[in-house]
Amino acid sequence: MLNAPVSERRTGLFYYIRTDVMKSSPLLMLLFATFAGTLGAQVTTGQGAAPGVPGAVTVSGKVINEGTQAPVPYSTVRLEPIGRDRFTERNGTFSYFSIPPGEYRLQVRMLGYIPIDSAITVEPNVPLSVTIMMTRIPTSLGEVQVTAPPRLCIFPNEAGFVDDPELATVLDEARKNAQREQLLRRTYPFEYRLAQSHETYDPASSRSSRQYDTVTFRSDDSWRYRRGRVVSEDHSRLFGEIRLMRLPTVADLADKTFLTSHCFKYSGIVDEDGRPAHRLDFLSDSTLKAPDVEGSIFLDSATYLIRRAQFRLTRGESLKPAILGLQVTTTYREILPNVALFDEIRSVQPVATPSSRPGGLREFREVQKLLGYRFLYGGPPGTEGHKWIAATAMSAGSESGRGNGVSQGKYGPPP
Repeated sequence: MLNAPVSERRTGLFYYIRTDVMKSSPLLMLLFATFAGTLGAQVTTGQGAAPGVPGAVTVSGKVINEGTQAPVPYSTVRLEPIGRDRFTERNGTFSYFSIPPGEYRLQVRMLGYIPIDSAITVEPNVPLSVTIMMTRIPTSLGEVQVTAPPRLCIFPNEAGFVDDPELATVLDEARKNAQREQLLRRTYPFEYRLAQSHETYDPASSRSSRQYDTVTFRSDDSWRYRRGRVVSEDHSRLFGEIRLMRLPTVADLADKTFLTSHCFKYSGIVDEDGRPAHRLDFLSDSTLKAPDVEGSIFLDSATYLIRRAQFRLTRGESLKPAILGLQVTTTYREILPNVALFDEIRSVQPVATPSSRPGGLREFREVQKLLGYRFLYGGPPGTEGHKWIAATAMSAGSESGRGNGVSQGKYGPPP
């Protein structure tokens, strides 16, 4: 809408798109436990106590591949019931300090591995060291092709279970992606800058107007999906009074409300920019009359790392003015081994407006590109806090363009 009259801008004709890059996606808890997780902890004890709490000690450990004995870096570790999520170090190690005596559960997750949920006992004044052995997921997903027979779209039950082993596997891997981004956002909060391009395009005349903007967001916004409530009123310094469309993303698949409002279908292995990827489709509840979303998620077939997410607005015809065919696509890049962050978001909104010719449409196009980010406090293992990291440096030092850009990239002033 960019050069439209102010009166037109204030009637809600322009729908400003906000997705996962602009909110702290309380990320994806998708399925609560599709895989029960085998217990794989080897325990040794030592002497000494951590200061601060009577009898408290340090609980440390190392996560390794059961077959190769190689460390599994950047696994996610959680000590229940106290929480304290974190990534393991590059050598697979982790530590919890000043842990009081008692019974705990150590939860370890990694993309492509069976989850671990191990019971441990902390004795007074006796430090605890554990070795967690993780096993690759044994599946035949690599043999599933798009030519397979059509599958039903399944609603997960309240516990997240779906009666389709292959679908359950892909859903659980999507959940792990969400948990990893959730950990990144919450344990290592950061701010980031986006370059935004807003374009109004008239297909009939092939004319367009474009406006640019650069904005900064934090990772700890608390917006969450609400069934049939993806459109709301808001104010934009660029456009004034607008209708804000905050479309759910991969992160919201964790939410129980989102799960029970959508059915899911595994659509096999597809080509994603020349590389095979698992495709997961989801549809909104057909009984829902208000606007909501449907879409697809694409996970790398070898690593299960998220590569792309696509969301489409449903029942946009119920809005005034109507939105027909809105689609938002988010691509991701790997900033640490098997840790992904959004890279670019593209959206297209065909909208019928009073200023259009009879029966005509205008398209509102947005491109939101990540320029850079910085951790507000301490960053994940191998990174530095407080320093801006340029998006162009994220993939530095990686032959495949994957991983490790945060630690090897160059730091500089805000992009």
